[in-house]
Amino acid sequence: MRANRQDLKRRVVITGIGVVSSTGMGKTAFWEAVRDGRSGIKHVTGFDCERLSSRVAGQITDFDPTVYMTHAEARRAGRFTHYSVGAAFMAVEDSGIDLSRVEPFRAGTVFGSSMGGNGNVADDIYSRWLKSGYDGMSTTDCVQIGAHAATSHVFIGLGLRGPNTSVSSGCTTGLEAINVGTEILRNDQADLMIVGAGEASVGPVAMSALCKTGVLTKYNEEPEKASRPYDITRNGLALSEGAGALVLETAWHAMERGATIYAEVVGYGTSTEGQHLIMPDPSGVELAKALELALLQAHLAPDDVDYFCSHGIANVDYDRADTRAAKRVLGERAYNIPVSSIKGVTGQPFGPGGVWQVAASCMAMQEGVVPPTINLHQPDPECDLDYVPLRARRARIETVITNSHSFGGTHAAMILRRFSETDQG
Repeated sequence: MRANRQDLKRRVVITGIGVVSSTGMGKTAFWEAVRDGRSGIKHVTGFDCERLSSRVAGQITDFDPTVYMTHAEARRAGRFTHYSVGAAFMAVEDSGIDLSRVEPFRAGTVFGSSMGGNGNVADDIYSRWLKSGYDGMSTTDCVQIGAHAATSHVFIGLGLRGPNTSVSSGCTTGLEAINVGTEILRNDQADLMIVGAGEASVGPVAMSALCKTGVLTKYNEEPEKASRPYDITRNGLALSEGAGALVLETAWHAMERGATIYAEVVGYGTSTEGQHLIMPDPSGVELAKALELALLQAHLAPDDVDYFCSHGIANVDYDRADTRAAKRVLGERAYNIPVSSIKGVTGQPFGPGGVWQVAASCMAMQEGVVPPTINLHQPDPECDLDYVPLRARRARIETVITNSHSFGGTHAAMILRRFSETDQG
């Protein structure tokens, strides 16, 4: 029986995916690298990092922003904005939607960034100020640094007039942006939302600051092996940069135009440790609460979960928190479902990480393939779940849970499900 219009207008689906990353440009290239385990981590070029403890990253060197922006706009904007705009345009193209046929006040944008312009544009502005003072400043400098710059460029570039906002919650930014867009749609404030996150942290100041925290990998000899989620030899995350974007629509809007639907967003949960800006709680208690809240909103039980696309950034405490939280919430089911991290391939981009995980989860459902956790040769005894080491695996996937951790102790979890018109959740 066809679900009624009101129910379908409260359900939110993903119809477009866009990715800008060192792993691959666009949905297909990104997914094939993740699925096949081809790392995008390389030695850093473009600035001198010999004194840094970490000298490898997922650095983007071949992206042309003028494909999506004018030369003047690209010159003024930061790289995190370039990547965000590019990913947004890719997602729209992938969705097959003609935005000129959409009521502009019913289409909006939510983008986010953890560090905003503190990767290149802020550094450039400060350098000009040091050299020339007031005379070295541009009229748009003050609006290009903040996270809202990316959101603004996206909705201006796409001609959107509907709800728009920006979020910044560290590594949970991507999932939070998806959730905010989802709630806007569920509340009937829009029919379509373009959501995502962008980051450009691979630069001298940002990398130096991150090296000081001790969170970055020190494995510099073979970059493609630097990120080792859940492996006993792991010693930190491999930094990366880029953007991810999704087109979200109400199920009614997507079905009316005959869109391809990747998945439905059915649950979200968030929690916080509230104890330290950098040091995480490895117990998994707080993450478990976020997972429980996501399952509760989705009206699902642990037995319904087919795949856990985990945060898995190769930080000892974070990886153990992933494992312990899964056991707390899923019980014995935690040992019987595949769990994997794509971060061995992509590195950790902060804000876009959650969007990349959702993109990979959508493609995993489409192809019936669980992407592998690469570089996992010697599992940490305290990370004893089925982490799909080294090679992808065939599986039927109906429901995926994914999570993010952030500096400051923020946790987020999201549940995606294969869309069925009659499934009310």
